[in-house]
Amino acid sequence: MKSFSMLAVLAISLVFAPSTRTCLADGPPAVRMQASASSVATARKRIAQAIKVDPIESPGRVVVVYFTPRDRQPAANHTARIRRIVEETAKFYESELKRHGFPNRSMHTLRNERGQIDIIDVVGEQTDYDKPDGQKISDEVIPVLRQRGIDADASVLLLFCNLMDYDPVASKISHHSPYYGGGSHLSGTAWQCDSEILDTRRFRDPTPIRDGEYGRITIGRHNSIFIGGVIHELGHALSLPHCRQRVDEAERGTALMGSGNRTYAQQLRGEGKGTFITQTHAFRLAAHPVFNRQVARSIYDRPATDFHALRLSVGPEQSIQIDGRVNSTIPSHAVVAYCDPDGGGDYDATTATSVPGTDGKFSMRSGPLRPKTSGELRIVSCHVNGTTSTRSLRYSINADGTPDLSIAKLELELKPVIDQLQAGSVENATQLLREIAGSDDELASIGQRVLERFQNLEQAISIDSDQIPTTTKSIWLSTIRPQSAEVGWLRPTYNSVPDRKRLLSLGGDYFAHGIYAHAPAKHIYKLDGNWKRLRGRSGIQGNLFGQVDFEIVGDGKSLWKATRVTAGQGSAFDIDVSKVQTLTLKVTDGGNGRGGDWGIWVEPLLTR
Repeated sequence: MKSFSMLAVLAISLVFAPSTRTCLADGPPAVRMQASASSVATARKRIAQAIKVDPIESPGRVVVVYFTPRDRQPAANHTARIRRIVEETAKFYESELKRHGFPNRSMHTLRNERGQIDIIDVVGEQTDYDKPDGQKISDEVIPVLRQRGIDADASVLLLFCNLMDYDPVASKISHHSPYYGGGSHLSGTAWQCDSEILDTRRFRDPTPIRDGEYGRITIGRHNSIFIGGVIHELGHALSLPHCRQRVDEAERGTALMGSGNRTYAQQLRGEGKGTFITQTHAFRLAAHPVFNRQVARSIYDRPATDFHALRLSVGPEQSIQIDGRVNSTIPSHAVVAYCDPDGGGDYDATTATSVPGTDGKFSMRSGPLRPKTSGELRIVSCHVNGTTSTRSLRYSINADGTPDLSIAKLELELKPVIDQLQAGSVENATQLLREIAGSDDELASIGQRVLERFQNLEQAISIDSDQIPTTTKSIWLSTIRPQSAEVGWLRPTYNSVPDRKRLLSLGGDYFAHGIYAHAPAKHIYKLDGNWKRLRGRSGIQGNLFGQVDFEIVGDGKSLWKATRVTAGQGSAFDIDVSKVQTLTLKVTDGGNGRGGDWGIWVEPLLTR
């Protein structure tokens, strides 16, 4: 289930209001990954104080819509069933918030004059709707809401689509409904699917049924999956990203924003422990307008935020220790972190939580992370008005499970060195490295590894392929003039990208040699069978959002592919080109249809 919420990085330095410091260095290992009860109380008071200073009535509410194509009738008993599902959803969120130390928070839902959850029925203009048609359905729903005085841009829409196909005789069910969600603290949409068997009263129903996606299951299991899906997708509409449970949290079951949609209420059938909300997400929801009857007037303001003195280090039990200080124009009641391994979206991200002190300092620790992986560490400041601010860094985990934080150190401690490289001054960068690293041999080694790439920089597209001496045993492809080159944005560039931050960057590291190839891109080179191998890497530039497909073609034959590549370390290649006359490097959209497809070829090296 896909989240469309986007995390913004803000970097303006201002000081925020006083708070109470909590250090998580004490206590058993499990506690170090999350805030203590006293820290939660501090966060709760901080939110309450912000509301007390300048309160307004909360605009946050969930609006429930039932959408039916014009050639269908609503599923049987839809109004009563949907009300039960929404009440179940509200009860779950409220009880989980209370368990985490945030009581007296109820999910505000639009109700009718009798106090019942209002189910707004909308009949579609068409008969043919499918899974990708969420926006099409929204475009038909919004005018109906507007006629009732409901602003969709200031509401969280829980949109049930009557697009399940249920055959009670054959005992089969499938759906062709949008089934995803996304939003901010002010508005969002969760698309759901509905059928006559979807009912909280049937969690224990043992009747067998064949589901189009999950195979042969019971109606009870089906309802766990799809009512759990309602709660999960609403989480996205409330601005929550994915995350999974840590090892120390597993005793509670499965995290809602991981695969907890599939385990909801399974304990009622004795099939497992069920679903829970992580502390990280409780902190994010605690200030959400939907769960507070009064909020601070600042809910419409975006905070200017900076993370000062941010440091990563290797902590006990092969964890990542995160220390820093958050400054913001809007107070932070929590700072949380997501350790998100590359690949698989963010479903397998694990979390850590802290409450910053009066000076903005925070300290938290990841759990042990999976060996031989790389990933993104997102540090998120949760503000008392419901907004968030994010700083992203890269990490990797060695084969023995110990974190490798060299890339993060480049971004944090050695940033002035990289800035000098961005400005084109290797000499100044070298001098700064000596000053910054001092006697820290590890830091000096990290910086020197990058500098060496630029100290031996060869001029881009400086030679034609037929002018390369036969004595040349290897050559960067970026120094060879291509027969033709085209890119999907701006202009072809080599050993840089056409951007203010011009250095080629992959997985947080920086490179001197490479080819800019924003999709759709094609670079054609004449090899004439004079080379044996081509090796290098391909990926997305920097931390840009995008998804692309890479392909290397020799004389019309595909030699290598990497599909659906996103930000991270990219994909390595080492291929035989010994008989290739014409080599083509291709980059195409990876299927997400969005901008930001800044593909790059990094250190592509031809050898004889």
